[in-house]
Amino acid sequence: MMIRTALPADRETIGALRVLAYNAQGLLDASPSYADTLRDLGWQDPDEVLVAVADERVVGTVVFVPWGPHCEIARGPDEAEIRAFAVDPSVQRRGVGAALVRAVVERAKEEGVSRLVLCTRTVMTGAQRLYEAHGFVRLPERDWEPVPGVDLLAYELVLKD
Repeated sequence: MMIRTALPADRETIGALRVLAYNAQGLLDASPSYADTLRDLGWQDPDEVLVAVADERVVGTVVFVPWGPHCEIARGPDEAEIRAFAVDPSVQRRGVGAALVRAVVERAKEEGVSRLVLCTRTVMTGAQRLYEAHGFVRLPERDWEPVPGVDLLAYELVLKD
């Protein structure tokens, strides 16, 4: 498996993968229109879409969002966000997610980010375990509800003091 920056030609595949992964967990039930957002996330500067490729197929993706207009919970230039994390359901629990988390953490370090933050749905217990295994801790003061019935839990990873 290889992790690389996504190419413009990957955009449609990545959008479909995100929707597939979120639908497989029932994450679009409360807000089906979020599928359109998922397809578009990460393609504006300065965001960077990373992909995991195995057997010449995109099997996972994550977006690195430096501080800026696309941030939801980052609060300053020393922070960046992880968004649109998704792994093809057919390859989950095979290390794809862990490799993507390591890659986006490394990307944040390259940018000199002090804290990497993210939100995850309360029902995404597998993702929560993955983040916690990589050192992320809860940041409850930034929990929020973008639409009724969609509760988001915030996490952070301190990269430097």
